Amino acid sequence: MLKVVVPVKDEILRAAERRKTTGADDEITRFLAELINLGFEHRLEQLYKRFGEGEISLGYFAQEMGLGMRDLYAALEQRGLPTSNISARP
Repeated sequence: MLKVVVPVKDEILRAAERRKTTGADDEITRFLAELINLGFEHRLEQLYKRFGEGEISLGYFAQEMGLGMRDLYAALEQRGLPTSNISARP
């Protein structure tokens, strides 16, 4: 199972707890899944930009995402993003 650590603000957790207390368990599950996906995509975009500019290596990128190299390659290829930063400026 893939494990990704995403920081979540306290306000978001409190909002999730309020929704849970109203009996919206399925709704809260979908809400949290969407929130995690958005956080993952945002972090991927941030790190991909740094990778493309030659600031970080693919290995560091994978480590920061909490992914193995194969999983990062797959995530990038799934989004149609190049996995090489050869065109980066020195």
